[in-house]
Amino acid sequence: MYNLKKNLDEFLLGPFYRQFTDTIKKETNDCKTLCDIGCGFYPTLKKVTQAMNFSVGVDAHAPSLEKAKKENIYSEYVCSDIKKYLTELPAQSFDAVMALDLIEHLTKEEGKWLMQQMERVAKKKVVLFTPNGFVPQQPYDNNPYQEHKSGWDWNEMQGCGYKVLGFGGYKTLRGERAAIQYKPRIFWKYFSYFTQLFTHKNPKHAFSILCIKKLS
Repeated sequence: MYNLKKNLDEFLLGPFYRQFTDTIKKETNDCKTLCDIGCGFYPTLKKVTQAMNFSVGVDAHAPSLEKAKKENIYSEYVCSDIKKYLTELPAQSFDAVMALDLIEHLTKEEGKWLMQQMERVAKKKVVLFTPNGFVPQQPYDNNPYQEHKSGWDWNEMQGCGYKVLGFGGYKTLRGERAAIQYKPRIFWKYFSYFTQLFTHKNPKHAFSILCIKKLS
Protein backbone atom coordinates (compact mmCIF):
# COMPACT_ATOMS: atom_id res chain seq x y z
CA MET A 1 0.00 0.00 0.00
CA TYR A 2 2.85 2.40 0.88
CA ASN A 3 4.61 1.80 -2.46
CA LEU A 4 1.33 2.24 -4.34
CA LYS A 5 0.69 5.59 -2.65
CA LYS A 6 4.29 6.67 -3.24
CA ASN A 7 4.10 5.79 -6.94
CA LEU A 8 0.76 7.53 -7.28
CA ASP A 9 2.13 10.66 -5.63
CA GLU A 10 5.13 10.66 -7.95
CA PHE A 11 2.96 10.15 -11.03
CA LEU A 12 0.34 12.78 -10.17
CA LEU A 13 2.29 15.27 -8.03
CA GLY A 14 5.88 14.81 -9.17
CA PRO A 15 5.76 17.76 -11.59
CA PHE A 16 4.42 20.02 -8.82
CA TYR A 17 7.05 18.82 -6.30
CA ARG A 18 9.81 19.47 -8.83
CA GLN A 19 8.45 22.86 -9.90
CA PHE A 20 9.67 24.45 -6.67
CA THR A 21 13.34 23.49 -6.97
CA ASP A 22 13.28 23.82 -10.75
CA THR A 23 12.07 27.41 -10.37
CA ILE A 24 14.81 28.27 -7.87
CA LYS A 25 17.41 26.68 -10.14
CA LYS A 26 16.13 28.65 -13.12
CA GLU A 27 16.03 31.93 -11.19
CA THR A 28 19.64 31.45 -10.00
CA ASN A 29 21.10 30.06 -13.22
CA ASP A 30 23.42 33.07 -13.50
CA CYS A 31 24.80 32.46 -9.98
CA LYS A 32 27.82 30.35 -9.06
CA THR A 33 27.94 30.90 -5.29
CA LEU A 34 25.07 30.55 -2.84
CA CYS A 35 24.46 31.17 0.85
CA ASP A 36 21.35 29.49 2.30
CA ILE A 37 20.40 31.25 5.54
CA GLY A 38 18.45 29.13 8.05
CA CYS A 39 18.90 26.24 5.64
CA GLY A 40 17.24 23.53 7.75
CA PHE A 41 16.97 20.24 5.87
CA TYR A 42 15.74 20.45 2.25
CA PRO A 43 17.08 17.37 0.38
CA THR A 44 15.56 18.50 -2.92
CA LEU A 45 17.76 21.62 -2.88
CA LYS A 46 20.67 19.43 -3.92
CA LYS A 47 19.50 20.03 -7.48
CA VAL A 48 20.12 23.75 -6.93
CA THR A 49 23.37 23.57 -4.98
CA GLN A 50 24.98 21.06 -7.36
CA ALA A 51 24.69 23.69 -10.10
CA MET A 52 26.83 26.06 -7.98
CA ASN A 53 30.62 26.18 -7.71
CA PHE A 54 30.29 26.80 -3.96
CA SER A 55 27.42 26.80 -1.48
CA VAL A 56 27.06 27.35 2.28
CA GLY A 57 24.24 26.14 4.52
CA VAL A 58 23.82 28.18 7.72
CA ASP A 59 21.54 27.18 10.59
CA ALA A 60 21.40 27.55 14.38
CA HIS A 61 19.69 24.15 14.78
CA ALA A 62 22.55 21.62 14.76
CA PRO A 63 20.40 18.46 14.15
CA SER A 64 18.98 19.93 10.92
CA LEU A 65 22.46 20.91 9.79
CA GLU A 66 23.74 17.38 10.47
CA LYS A 67 20.98 15.91 8.29
CA ALA A 68 21.92 18.29 5.49
CA LYS A 69 25.57 17.33 5.87
CA LYS A 70 24.77 13.61 5.58
CA GLU A 71 23.00 14.30 2.28
CA ASN A 72 25.95 16.38 1.06
CA ILE A 73 23.66 19.25 0.08
CA TYR A 74 26.16 22.11 0.50
CA SER A 75 29.89 22.64 0.05
CA GLU A 76 30.21 24.02 3.57
CA TYR A 77 28.10 24.01 6.76
CA VAL A 78 27.98 26.68 9.46
CA CYS A 79 26.18 26.25 12.79
CA SER A 80 25.61 29.82 13.87
CA ASP A 81 23.09 32.44 14.84
CA ILE A 82 22.03 33.88 11.48
CA LYS A 83 22.14 37.48 12.71
CA LYS A 84 25.75 37.16 13.80
CA TYR A 85 26.74 35.34 10.62
CA LEU A 86 25.12 37.82 8.24
CA THR A 87 26.45 40.87 10.09
CA GLU A 88 30.03 39.61 9.76
CA LEU A 89 29.81 38.92 6.01
CA PRO A 90 31.26 41.55 3.65
CA ALA A 91 28.99 43.11 1.04
CA GLN A 92 28.41 41.04 -2.13
CA SER A 93 29.99 37.92 -0.60
CA PHE A 94 27.77 35.54 -2.63
CA ASP A 95 26.06 35.69 -6.00
CA ALA A 96 22.81 34.51 -4.41
CA VAL A 97 21.53 34.57 -0.84
CA MET A 98 18.48 32.45 -0.02
CA ALA A 99 16.18 31.98 2.98
CA LEU A 100 13.43 29.36 2.70
CA ASP A 101 10.77 29.21 5.43
CA LEU A 102 12.80 31.52 7.66
CA ILE A 103 11.48 35.09 7.64
CA GLU A 104 8.13 34.09 9.20
CA HIS A 105 10.04 32.82 12.27
CA LEU A 106 11.29 36.34 12.95
CA THR A 107 9.46 39.42 14.19
CA LYS A 108 8.47 41.98 11.56
CA GLU A 109 11.35 44.24 12.52
CA GLU A 110 13.84 41.35 12.43
CA GLY A 111 12.47 40.25 9.06
CA LYS A 112 13.02 43.67 7.51
CA TRP A 113 16.56 43.62 8.86
CA LEU A 114 17.05 40.14 7.34
CA MET A 115 16.00 41.35 3.88
CA GLN A 116 18.30 44.36 4.12
CA GLN A 117 21.24 42.15 5.08
CA MET A 118 20.51 39.56 2.40
CA GLU A 119 20.38 42.30 -0.23
CA ARG A 120 23.66 43.70 1.09
CA VAL A 121 25.45 40.33 1.03
CA ALA A 122 24.07 39.15 -2.34
CA LYS A 123 25.64 40.25 -5.61
CA LYS A 124 22.93 39.10 -8.04
CA LYS A 125 19.84 37.48 -6.47
CA VAL A 126 17.92 37.27 -3.20
CA VAL A 127 15.46 34.38 -2.82
CA LEU A 128 12.83 34.16 -0.07
CA PHE A 129 10.12 31.56 0.52
CA THR A 130 7.38 32.06 3.11
CA PRO A 131 3.66 31.53 3.74
CA ASN A 132 1.44 34.09 2.04
CA GLY A 133 0.44 36.14 5.08
CA PHE A 134 0.53 35.10 8.72
CA VAL A 135 0.01 31.39 9.43
CA PRO A 136 0.08 30.43 13.16
CA GLN A 137 2.59 27.71 14.04
CA GLN A 138 3.99 26.47 17.34
CA PRO A 139 7.45 24.91 17.92
CA TYR A 140 7.77 21.19 17.08
CA ASP A 141 10.41 18.43 16.76
CA ASN A 142 12.23 19.90 19.79
CA ASN A 143 13.07 22.90 17.63
CA PRO A 144 12.08 26.21 19.28
CA TYR A 145 12.91 28.08 16.07
CA GLN A 146 9.81 26.64 14.36
CA GLU A 147 7.40 29.15 15.90
CA HIS A 148 5.90 31.69 13.48
CA LYS A 149 6.18 35.32 14.60
CA SER A 150 5.24 37.32 11.50
CA GLY A 151 3.46 37.20 8.17
CA TRP A 152 4.54 38.44 4.72
CA ASP A 153 2.02 38.55 1.91
CA TRP A 154 2.43 38.68 -1.87
CA ASN A 155 1.51 42.36 -2.16
CA GLU A 156 4.00 43.45 0.48
CA MET A 157 6.82 41.49 -1.17
CA GLN A 158 6.01 42.92 -4.60
CA GLY A 159 6.14 46.36 -3.00
CA CYS A 160 9.66 45.55 -1.79
CA GLY A 161 10.75 44.92 -5.38
CA TYR A 162 10.41 41.13 -5.50
CA LYS A 163 9.04 38.98 -8.29
CA VAL A 164 6.47 36.74 -6.57
CA LEU A 165 5.29 33.24 -7.56
CA GLY A 166 2.69 31.12 -5.78
CA PHE A 167 3.17 27.58 -4.43
CA GLY A 168 1.18 25.09 -2.36
CA GLY A 169 -2.13 25.63 -4.14
CA TYR A 170 -5.07 27.64 -2.83
CA LYS A 171 -4.37 29.31 0.51
CA THR A 172 -7.76 28.40 2.00
CA LEU A 173 -7.07 24.66 1.73
CA ARG A 174 -4.11 24.61 4.13
CA GLY A 175 -3.40 25.59 7.73
CA GLU A 176 -0.58 25.27 10.28
CA ARG A 177 2.49 23.46 8.90
CA ALA A 178 0.76 23.56 5.49
CA ALA A 179 -1.57 20.74 6.56
CA ILE A 180 -4.68 20.10 4.47
CA GLN A 181 -7.71 21.26 6.47
CA TYR A 182 -10.49 19.25 4.82
CA LYS A 183 -11.48 15.59 4.61
CA PRO A 184 -10.95 13.29 2.87
CA ARG A 185 -7.43 14.70 3.02
CA ILE A 186 -6.09 12.53 0.21
CA PHE A 187 -8.58 14.11 -2.22
CA TRP A 188 -7.97 17.67 -1.07
CA LYS A 189 -4.22 17.10 -1.11
CA TYR A 190 -4.30 16.24 -4.82
CA PHE A 191 -6.80 19.00 -5.53
CA SER A 192 -4.58 21.51 -3.73
CA TYR A 193 -1.54 20.72 -5.86
CA PHE A 194 -3.54 20.88 -9.09
CA THR A 195 -4.75 24.37 -8.15
CA GLN A 196 -1.09 25.40 -8.31
CA LEU A 197 -1.60 25.53 -12.07
CA PHE A 198 -3.54 28.72 -11.33
CA THR A 199 -1.93 30.06 -8.16
CA HIS A 200 1.64 29.85 -9.49
CA LYS A 201 1.09 32.96 -11.61
CA ASN A 202 -1.59 34.35 -9.26
CA PRO A 203 0.24 34.44 -5.90
CA LYS A 204 -2.53 36.42 -4.26
CA HIS A 205 -4.44 33.13 -3.86
CA ALA A 206 -1.48 30.85 -3.03
CA PHE A 207 -0.64 29.36 0.35
CA SER A 208 3.09 30.08 0.00
CA ILE A 209 5.10 32.55 -2.05
CA LEU A 210 8.53 32.32 -3.65
CA CYS A 211 10.05 35.80 -3.89
CA ILE A 212 13.03 36.67 -6.10
CA LYS A 213 14.81 39.99 -6.25
CA LYS A 214 17.29 40.74 -9.01
CA LEU A 215 20.06 43.03 -7.83
CA SER A 216 22.19 43.27 -10.97
